[in-house]
Amino acid sequence: MDLKYLKTRQVGATLWVEINNPPVNWLTTDICEELFMLVRKVEKDPSIRVFILTGGIDDVYIMHFSIPELVKISPDNEKIMMDKIFRSRILGRMFAFLTTFSNWLMDWVPGYETLTLKNFKAIRNFSSTLFLWFLMHRLYLAIERMGKITIAAINGPCNGGGTELSACFDFRFMIHDQDFTIGQPEVLVGIIAGGGGTQRLPRLLGKARALEIMLTGKQLTPEQAKASGLITDHFAKDEFIRRVQEFADTMARRIPVAVKGTKLAVHDGFETSLRHGLSIEMEQTIRCFASPMTRKVLPAYASFIRKRVEVPKEERATIHEVIEMLQGDEFLKKLSD
Repeated sequence: MDLKYLKTRQVGATLWVEINNPPVNWLTTDICEELFMLVRKVEKDPSIRVFILTGGIDDVYIMHFSIPELVKISPDNEKIMMDKIFRSRILGRMFAFLTTFSNWLMDWVPGYETLTLKNFKAIRNFSSTLFLWFLMHRLYLAIERMGKITIAAINGPCNGGGTELSACFDFRFMIHDQDFTIGQPEVLVGIIAGGGGTQRLPRLLGKARALEIMLTGKQLTPEQAKASGLITDHFAKDEFIRRVQEFADTMARRIPVAVKGTKLAVHDGFETSLRHGLSIEMEQTIRCFASPMTRKVLPAYASFIRKRVEVPKEERATIHEVIEMLQGDEFLKKLSD
């Protein structure tokens, strides 16, 4: 696969993906398209269990979405009369419904996603609006629902589109000793966090905290971002890559069917009622029990419990020892035999 803006390297079961768009890694439509194709390819690769996105330029992650492309959106909208459609509340809601329905079709109908993006790309030179929006929707959903552990290794300032993209990942890490910050400053230039920020940030942080960040446009330090739940943790620059890799190595030990099932149950269940969410959870639970790996894990776990837990108290393993055993090389080796 030819990559212009992305560079990849695989370390064990972890794939590192570096964005290279000097000088400050503006996020562009072309990068989104390239990343989308890569994500779809990685999804099918069983040798990769962890997917990490980072900046390929020293002290640069993603500044925010490309300013030249943002400037083009207004005239591009006028070309296809989007501005006139959304002057009418009824027409605007009808368009929103059609967009939702199209996304649903792309989720469930084979080939529909490829066809839709191809058609919108064909008119990109006339108006890029629809291609950009649908591409971003599909890319961010694809990352969110990958059957892999996903990590955003934020090695520089992160704003706007960079924050929205990072919000799709399971885990987010920052460098804390270089004055790097993260935020959603779109309101300061008269727009909203339109790359999914108004929807994902409230789901991550709660509505009040998300509104505070987006309406003030203020920058968060790594310490503030961690306290709010926007990032998972932060490390010093000289140990950043090592610490992220160590975390990735630990997460690579997770059983793939359980990773995928957990993520689908959480994301799909969060968007519906509790009753329907429980049904989604049941579906994913059944899929886990049906997998060959789970059928090997449970008997091995039961054997350990009999030998180390169902014994007199003075010989009994603690819960910490049980968890350590489940993540240990010896236990995992038995499963791969």
